[in-house]
Amino acid sequence: MANYSIKLLNIIDSINDTKSSGISEGFLFKYLDETVLISVHHFKPIVTTLINTSDKTLLRTKKNVFWNELMIFNVPDKKYTLNTKVIKKFRTRFLEKSTPINMYINNKKETFASECYKVLQHSPSQKNIYLEFLISDNPENRNTIISKYKGLSGSPVFDDDENLIGVFCKIKSNKNQLYGLILPIIYLIKSMEKKDNEYLYYLNTNDTPISKIGKYEIKNSEKIYYLPVNDEIPLDIYYSIEGDIHKSIRCKEKSGALNLYEYKKYDNYDITNRIIRKDNKFKLNTGLLVYLVSNGMDSEYNKILEDYIKKYDSLKDIWIKFDTNTIINV
Repeated sequence: MANYSIKLLNIIDSINDTKSSGISEGFLFKYLDETVLISVHHFKPIVTTLINTSDKTLLRTKKNVFWNELMIFNVPDKKYTLNTKVIKKFRTRFLEKSTPINMYINNKKETFASECYKVLQHSPSQKNIYLEFLISDNPENRNTIISKYKGLSGSPVFDDDENLIGVFCKIKSNKNQLYGLILPIIYLIKSMEKKDNEYLYYLNTNDTPISKIGKYEIKNSEKIYYLPVNDEIPLDIYYSIEGDIHKSIRCKEKSGALNLYEYKKYDNYDITNRIIRKDNKFKLNTGLLVYLVSNGMDSEYNKILEDYIKKYDSLKDIWIKFDTNTIINV
């Protein structure tokens, strides 16, 4: 039986220029005529990724994806992928609740039931939709379960017809329950298709009220039907999925007029997962915020995030510096 995934070693470049590693999974995916290796970065500033073998073969990044947490690499040498299955089948439409979903853990298929799709906010300007599934509601085996799933982020997830439906990203705790979070396959398809994966985009309508984008109506709840997933999604997430450089779409204005509108990038939203440093100052972006969270700087992180939420609409860049006791906006 062919393997569905490859063990990867992620090297993270921290703000003090030391390096730490984390294990994840990767898998081979063919879309149209292109085969790539897929994994996840969790919005951390991963500067290079190795295949987890004794010779530590470096993977070359094909696309930097900052608007979601995918990493896309060129396919490594065949000796690392000889027994690895190339995934070609997928389904983009969202699953109904209780639909069986499957993961291969240690080359053994395990089946779960889908729950619901929820929005997860990563920074004030950035959020994505994830599919939840229940892993365990037994508090006594919590640590054992977490240990079992550690390092499985980046694993492919399938429906019962072996269609790829998404990428396993993380575990979420809710009281005594543990949920798995899957990034839907539409994020991978759009990451492959986009010319620019480094910025968030919006429709530049010049404040003209819009009732339809393409042939789909905008709902009062700021949602829009999205055909690839066969469901309604929030309008801002629709923009992040569909937005790209030099891309336009015909929209219907509330006045009834039809006009072509172009997607524009949010220049003042820095979603890069790189840690950007100038002298002793650091740029406040997703990479730095996630670094602070992952290193247990909860109180400092909350203070920065509160300030960021208040200011990010009017400031293009925010730089901070650290001293021994405080964090100072610069």
